[in-house]
Amino acid sequence: MSASSSSPDVSISSSDVQETRPVPRKGVLDIAAYVPGRAKANPAVKLHKLSSNETPLGTSALAREAYGRVAEDLASYPDGSALELREAIARRHGIAAERIV
Repeated sequence: MSASSSSPDVSISSSDVQETRPVPRKGVLDIAAYVPGRAKANPAVKLHKLSSNETPLGTSALAREAYGRVAEDLASYPDGSALELREAIARRHGIAAERIV
């Protein structure tokens, strides 16, 4: 023990530490990575990938309006507890906001 502390001096070298990583199930690493915006269809056909939230209808007017209301604040992180959202959901469904995770 050192004079300045009550805990024993312990030194660990990197060779003493074995790194443990999770091992994926068989076949998981064989799955092709998702490539955004590309499809295996004829390139002459206009596709809308619903799994990528693409839409043939364009941006909703309500979404553009909502964006406009908050556009100046997009550089800040939102409230991590989502208090305003939980309170709105609670009002809509008549339950206590504290019950919403």
